Amino acid sequence: MIVKIMQHKVVNILVSGDVKCLFYWCTLLLSGMTIPVYAQSEQAVKESAKVDPALQYQVKFKARVDHDFLLAADYRFFPNKASAKNMPGVIVLHDCRSDRKTYKSLSTSIAEQGLHTLSLDFRGYGASVAEGYSELAVKKHATDIISYQTEVAVLKSYWSEDLLAAYKFLRNKVDNSKGISIVASGCAGSYAVALSEQVHLNSMVLLTPEMTYADKERYKNLIDIPSYFISSAQHAMSYATAQELFTWNGATHSKLQVYKGDKLNYQIIRAHKYLVNDIALWLKFTLR
Repeated sequence: MIVKIMQHKVVNILVSGDVKCLFYWCTLLLSGMTIPVYAQSEQAVKESAKVDPALQYQVKFKARVDHDFLLAADYRFFPNKASAKNMPGVIVLHDCRSDRKTYKSLSTSIAEQGLHTLSLDFRGYGASVAEGYSELAVKKHATDIISYQTEVAVLKSYWSEDLLAAYKFLRNKVDNSKGISIVASGCAGSYAVALSEQVHLNSMVLLTPEMTYADKERYKNLIDIPSYFISSAQHAMSYATAQELFTWNGATHSKLQVYKGDKLNYQIIRAHKYLVNDIALWLKFTLR
């Protein structure tokens, strides 16, 4: 608007023939035209300074050094949320009927506590697929339920090895002085138990756990690990498992949360919006 007024003034001066006045107003006009350019460059500097401090990206890593198959996971870390230079880590595991994407709100909430968070896709699920390793392909080509279950069981036979690879990946992100915990939903609970037999875990969250008798006995043989059990009162099997293992566990900070209804796995998270924050805070407390 100011530049337009100046341009109009210059036109009037040209008509009058006043050279000195013309020189004066031309100088002002040129100065006025540079103002928006300067303002824009200053704004660009401000915009470039607004760098997102969060690290969120998909990662891929080998399950074994002697095999080309790649596991996919989401790695999240928010340096601006960290309360110390070195922070602990958490692995998030999906259930047997979904993938890591369904647990995005949970893994993000954990990361917002300043914790290194790795949300894994088990082999055959989500983005951890390849020729010969795909649950969807198995389902498509299965001729009956028996053949489907047999092929899926083959995929799951790799999961303990895959989870150990995920632990090693996260261990390289987390300082050796800091611990690592795990969140396991549904059937993933048994793989969390298997991992804790091989490495030290600071704590674990078992969300509507699905475990066999053998899995439960293996859990009971562990040194007491602070555990947060979450179950639905009307889902008899997972509720009984959570009650049994909570009663057996002797860790001071272990916790049992029971909700009405029969929701399982990520459904219970979606039904109770404050649960993800509760889990994240409990993990941070047990990792302190």
